[in-house]
Amino acid sequence: MIFKKHHDKTEVTTAKLAVLLIPVMMLSAGVTSLMAAKSYEIIRLTNARGKVIEEEK
Repeated sequence: MIFKKHHDKTEVTTAKLAVLLIPVMMLSAGVTSLMAAKSYEIIRLTNARGKVIEEEK
């Protein structure tokens, strides 16, 4: 086959895999931090609403 030599040279080592996964890890970390920030915001708003309800009583 024409492409056989090209495919024979392709091997995935641990180092290559680590380098290839950097963008995936960065995306994952970004999404995780956004989720944490949103959770923090929701908790703050819930606490603020709870204080207002308690003060009204």
